[in-house]
Amino acid sequence: MENRAYALAAGLFTLLLGAGVVVAAMWFSGNTVETVGYVLESKFAVAGLNVQAPVRLRGVDVGKVRSIGFDAENTHLILIEVDVKAGTPITRGTVAQLGSQGVTGLAYVMLDDDGIKPEPLPPSNDKTDRIPVRQAFIDELSGSGKDLVAEIGRVARQLNVLLSEKNQTQMMRTLTQIESAATQLSALAGDGRPVLRNLPALTADARKTMQRADTLITNLDSLALQLTQRIDVLDRVAKSAGQVGAATQTVADGVVVESLPRMNALIEDLTQSSRNLNRMMIEFNARPESLLFGRPPAAPGPGEPGFNSQHGSSQK
Repeated sequence: MENRAYALAAGLFTLLLGAGVVVAAMWFSGNTVETVGYVLESKFAVAGLNVQAPVRLRGVDVGKVRSIGFDAENTHLILIEVDVKAGTPITRGTVAQLGSQGVTGLAYVMLDDDGIKPEPLPPSNDKTDRIPVRQAFIDELSGSGKDLVAEIGRVARQLNVLLSEKNQTQMMRTLTQIESAATQLSALAGDGRPVLRNLPALTADARKTMQRADTLITNLDSLALQLTQRIDVLDRVAKSAGQVGAATQTVADGVVVESLPRMNALIEDLTQSSRNLNRMMIEFNARPESLLFGRPPAAPGPGEPGFNSQHGSSQK
């Protein structure tokens, strides 16, 4: 009886110990939480992703990776089976992407939902219920780096063509021409400084000349008006002379003695003024630069320095 009781106690202890070990193993493995399975479909490489890698939904741990393998029907696709906690809000708009954990290079699965398809996604192995995997950020950066390197290479080739020996020679020739043009402009500016300094005085002289011309024209108008008045007076006198005989002869004698000499003098003054104006206009048309620079010096005459008896005069 004692042996049987001892054996029964030993058996019960063994059963209890085994159950405790199983419960402890389940506790430490985390399998006490109810999970459901989903399948992720990736067209890109999944470097760094291992079994038991974390699965996170918007940064929250919701499960782990159960297996990684190729699709039997299409070897270009990689199927990732994950176990997530029951009740996790997985919808038909959920997408996956691989993220990197620090500097270790290990990857984990990031789940995100843009809210376009809020319909819940049931756990299933059907192709229509697979969650698509987008390209990882590192892969995008690597692809962009390749494109950037190719673009840099293209720019380098274009620079090589631009900086060829022929183009360098042409550029040096162009720079030389630009330098020569700048030198000529500087010399021209230096030569023009005296003219610019004298320009205010020349402008003042030209203004005075124009004022004198205006005065002369005004005097001519006054003389013409006086002449017209004298002619009107003569007309009235002539008409009066036709009606009065003796008075006409007296008035005519007065006109001949007094008015005609004055009218002759007036006509001579008007003629002289017209000649002077005509001479000035001819000289201005022949030498328009004299308006700015003045009259040229007169040719030397006999007995003056520079006079040449055979060729007239010569300017030294």
